[in-house]
Amino acid sequence: MIVKYIDNVTFKKMLLGAAVNLENNKAIVDSLNVFPVPDGDTGTNMNLTVQSAMKEISSLQESTITHMSDAAANGSLMGARGNSGVILSQLFRGMAKGLKGAGKIDCRIIAESFKSASDTAYKAVMKPVEGTILTVARETAEKAMSTYEEYEDTVLFLESLLEQAKNTLNRTPEMLKVLKQADVVDAGGKGLVFLLEGALAVLKGVEIKQEKIEQQVVETEMEVMGFSSEDEIIFTYCTEFFIKNPSRSAEDFLSKIYDKGDSIVCVGDDKLIKTHIHTNNPGQILAIAVKYGELAKIKIDNMKEQFRERLKNSNKNNKEKKKYGFVSIGMGDGIQKVFSDLNVDVFLSGGQTMNPSTEDILDAAKNINAENIIILPNNGNIILAATQAKEISDKNLHVIPSKSIPQGITAMLAFKEENSPEENVKAMSDAVKEVKTGQVTYAVRDTVFDDMEIKKDEIIAISEGNIVAHGNDPEEQTLDLIKKMVDEDSFLITLFYGDKVDKNVAEGLKEKIEEIAEECDVEIIYGGQPLYYYIISVE
Repeated sequence: MIVKYIDNVTFKKMLLGAAVNLENNKAIVDSLNVFPVPDGDTGTNMNLTVQSAMKEISSLQESTITHMSDAAANGSLMGARGNSGVILSQLFRGMAKGLKGAGKIDCRIIAESFKSASDTAYKAVMKPVEGTILTVARETAEKAMSTYEEYEDTVLFLESLLEQAKNTLNRTPEMLKVLKQADVVDAGGKGLVFLLEGALAVLKGVEIKQEKIEQQVVETEMEVMGFSSEDEIIFTYCTEFFIKNPSRSAEDFLSKIYDKGDSIVCVGDDKLIKTHIHTNNPGQILAIAVKYGELAKIKIDNMKEQFRERLKNSNKNNKEKKKYGFVSIGMGDGIQKVFSDLNVDVFLSGGQTMNPSTEDILDAAKNINAENIIILPNNGNIILAATQAKEISDKNLHVIPSKSIPQGITAMLAFKEENSPEENVKAMSDAVKEVKTGQVTYAVRDTVFDDMEIKKDEIIAISEGNIVAHGNDPEEQTLDLIKKMVDEDSFLITLFYGDKVDKNVAEGLKEKIEEIAEECDVEIIYGGQPLYYYIISVE
């Protein structure tokens, strides 16, 4: 039977099917990260962006095609995370333009909406790179515009467009050298293909069931930001912990605690159960948990206390408007302290593994009573979301293109209170260019990069976006990295050591660095960052 038109009911089902298919396959997209580092988050970012769009659609009073496409555009805009999420939000925005006023969707309208989506996404990116999700979207749209008159059946038409999207995706390694070296296709393009597959499957009458997957636990600080009054906090204590080598399943443990709080995440296997719950009696939860196995990484936060502290700071800020305020993004309590000492108002938890959304950045800026607010993304994958926040905010936001924690710190040191916003933005943006950044972490999969064969769990050293060393010892790789980073103009080396590094080991490493870089001053600072043993700054 020919499906000549897609009505609003089917359109909604297709959007939900697309979202579920991406969520079920987000781990595959995450695994396509070019670098084998433990922060491959393209799939996670795209999924969270789409979930924000679906949440907006579910709250609609009217479900016309125009209303739903507009809701998807608005929801994805606010929920956009990472570069892939921002580009995806622009695809939704363009799609909404192409569908505006449509009572039903035929092949011509599909083609026009695909073209509008691609054009809008390209315009949103200052320097579009071919071999990415943009290319997959553009070539699919071009195929749609050149062939839609040949089709009456929307199913057959979308099948041809999906085939085009897959063909383009498979050619992305020929367009981008880094993809070919890593032997992967573009992650964002793969995510787009999963969305198209999900939508088409629903149109063909196939039900896509949501698989049971691990939920993402949001940082307590960000959870508290979601409350507008203390009365909204029904359960006071945000409680998190692991059960090691559990005697029974996560499902069994969940059945014992499901009625003792809310915001519950309980997932795991026979080696580890991860639990997050808001409760009024954390002791009771832990007493039950300890019967299942050994507890580790117990963390209990009083959300009412955090809310009152946030309110107090907000009230204090509201009394007097400052000339400048700052939002910095990063992970690690030591790194947070460094930025606090540099007078940053809000330290937004994010970076590796969890990029804050456009809305998160806007909310952080709202809490600062200042004429000008400067955003320090400190991660290349957050700059687009920060820029998007700047464009839609009613405050004077300024984004410094800092791609690392060292660059963010250097930018803050270049700031001068007496300067104009334009002078400060220029000085801070110029300052980040003078900093070399290195990182030492571990590989999450086997890969080949610049003819180096890297094995899963090996230690890898990264400098300015390139893997420059790999081996089995974090300190040895750090020394090797610093040798490659230091030149005759270098005068200062700063080492931020992570939450898994012993202070004595870091101090011993400092002495070795001083031996190989005699002309440089060397500082070690506790960063407390997860995943990365060391973050290195060379100036």
